[in-house]
Parts: sequence; C-alpha cells; structure tokens
Amino acid sequence: GVFDLVLANINRNILLNDMRAFRSVMNIGGTLVLSGFYEEDIPVLLEKAEELGMHEINRQIDNNWACLVLGS
Repeated sequence: GVFDLVLANINRNILLNDMRAFRSVMNIGGTLVLSGFYEEDIPVLLEKAEELGMHEINRQIDNNWACLVLGS
C-alpha cells in the first residue's frame, strides 16, 4: 500500500465498484472512510469491506446520510 488514510465521498454503486482499488492502495493497518451514501446501504458496503479483509471501526448517520470508517 501507499496510504494510511483513503477517503471516498460518492454514491454506493461507485463505492462498491471501486472498494477493491481503494483497498489496494492502503497500508496494512490503514483506514478507509466512506461517505456519500444512505443508511440502508451500510450492510452491502460492510459485506464488501469484509470480503476485502476490512472491518468497521465507526459509523455516523445524519438525516439518513451515512459514513463508515473501516480498518484494514
């Protein structure tokens, strides 16, 4: 990896499509912050993250908008 922190603020479909690329540039122990999606998208995003060896560190929800903080 190259980065300790990767931020992505875009819709669910692009996050799902590009999560492998985000993960590929993260250092071991790095953090991925995803935002720009709805609360109901959390389960599918977490499933993809777990497939890629990441885990949830934190989440924030505001007016149905969500943010996930994932660790590698």
